[in-house]
Amino acid sequence: MNKTLLSGVIALAISTLTPAVLAPALAADVPLPYKAAPAAAPAYSWTGCYVGGNGGGGRGLNEWQPLQGIEFNSVHNSGWFAGVQAGCDYQVGSLVVGIEGQFDWADMKDTTATVPAGVGGVGFLLTSKLDRFATATARVGYAFDRVLLYAKGGAAFAHFDQNFTQTDFLGTTIPMNGTQNIAGFVVGGGLEYALLPNVSLKAEYNYFDFGRNGVLISCAACIGGAAATLPFEIKQSMQTFMLGVNYRFGMGAPLVARY
Repeated sequence: MNKTLLSGVIALAISTLTPAVLAPALAADVPLPYKAAPAAAPAYSWTGCYVGGNGGGGRGLNEWQPLQGIEFNSVHNSGWFAGVQAGCDYQVGSLVVGIEGQFDWADMKDTTATVPAGVGGVGFLLTSKLDRFATATARVGYAFDRVLLYAKGGAAFAHFDQNFTQTDFLGTTIPMNGTQNIAGFVVGGGLEYALLPNVSLKAEYNYFDFGRNGVLISCAACIGGAAATLPFEIKQSMQTFMLGVNYRFGMGAPLVARY
C-alpha cells in the first residue's frame, strides 16, 4: 500500500512539473514574427540642369592712370545688382562638375575728386558706373548629400559708363563722357543647399579682374563749342557677394542608397 501511494505521488509531481520545464524548450522552437528592415533613404543627386535668379552687392576699384603728368584718385564704385543664371551639373560619387552662365543688371557707382597741385584751383571729378555684367564659368564641387561646396572660374564681361569733369568748383564745368565694354576673368566659390527636390538656395563670393582698359572720354561741345576727346586707361577689378535660388530639372533622383 505504501508503494502504491508513493508511486501515485511521484506520478502527480511529474505531471505537474512537466509543462513548466518543457515550455521554454518548446517556445524556443517557435519562429518569431519577422519585421522588415527600414527602407534605405536615397542620397540626393545634383545631376541635371537649372535656371534661377540672384541678387547682391559689390564694390569695385577703378584706378585711372596718370594723364599728362596728372595723377587721379581711385574710384571705388559700389552698389547692388540682380539678374539670372542657368547651368548644368553632373555628379560622380561626391564630385560635382558643371558649367554656368550668368547675367546681371547693376547700379554700382562712385565719384571721387582730384585737385592736383599747381593747376590753379582747377579740379577733376571722376565717376565710374557699372550698369551690367555677365560671366561664363565652370564649377567643381564636393557634395555632402543636399549640401554642395563649390569653386568656380571663367570669363567675365562688363559695361561701364565713365565720366570725367573738369571744374573750378565755382560753377564752371566741362563734362566729358565715355563707355566701356570690357572683358576679364572671375574666380569665386560658394555653398548651395537643396531645400526641396527641385529647389536649391546658394550663397556665393566672386572676385573679378578686368586688367587695364582704354576708354575715350569726349564731349561734343566743350569750351568754345569745339569737340574734344581724351584717351584714358583704367585698371579695373571688383568683388561681389550674392544670394540666389535655382529651380532644378530632374533633380533629387536617387544616386546611391544610404542607410
